[in-house]
Amino acid sequence: MENENDKYVLIGLGASGLLLAFYLIVASLLGGVSFALDNFVKLWYWMIPLVVGFGVQIGMFFYVKSEMHKKATGTAAASTGASATSMVACCAHHIADIAPFLGITALGLFLTKYQSTFLLIGISSNVLGITYMASLMNTKIPKSRIKIFFYSLLALSVVIVFASYYSISAGGNEISQKQLSLQTLASSQNNVEFQITPLSASEFQIVMDTHSVNLDFDLTEISILYDDIGNAYNPLKWEGSEPGGHHRQGILKFQPINKDAKSIKLVVTDSTKREFEWNLR
Repeated sequence: MENENDKYVLIGLGASGLLLAFYLIVASLLGGVSFALDNFVKLWYWMIPLVVGFGVQIGMFFYVKSEMHKKATGTAAASTGASATSMVACCAHHIADIAPFLGITALGLFLTKYQSTFLLIGISSNVLGITYMASLMNTKIPKSRIKIFFYSLLALSVVIVFASYYSISAGGNEISQKQLSLQTLASSQNNVEFQITPLSASEFQIVMDTHSVNLDFDLTEISILYDDIGNAYNPLKWEGSEPGGHHRQGILKFQPINKDAKSIKLVVTDSTKREFEWNLR
């Protein structure tokens, strides 16, 4: 019996390994191996529960399938999709790099903006799946209590996910459908390439790559945003890679711009002056 149980442990470990490999492959294809590894380290507190929870659920699923019930198939399949999708969301901003060829720029920006919501959905689906599998197994806990716990978790998960979605949406209420379609602009000077994608009129996804110099500057000190009616905005904060290295990425945030502005210009001065301009309407 112990050897039989070991088989399901191995199945769970294999499932976790496959999900992790799926993330690494997708992230590496979109942003490179260094990005995939850096992003995993940066988001480890999301990634590890997602990977471990998925493996536990799949191990339980195969145990339940072989020993007790076959009706759990749908739940495991649904959770598989949620876990994979949420991990893809971790590297989704790189979709914007190839989106002009795929016609899905808005999708890439949507996944980036709601990354934490997707991760919450993935983790919640695994917790619910594990609880559901437990309800199908013979345990000392009454099934009625497990069901009550399951539905309580379901309600709590829905509330948390919607709260996350609402919080992110409220924080970026200046984004319009027009702004979501603002194109990615690139600048390649002095051996450093910048790719900047507006997430709104005051938030910018920035990717920097080089093979010869050190990206050791602070973007909050070398960037300024202008609108067409004479206002200048200093950065509020940078959420992304620390100074240094040859690949950096993150989001540069400014205070909301004047609602009457018709165009914006982001100026970044590192070893040279770079200007990125977009029309808002």
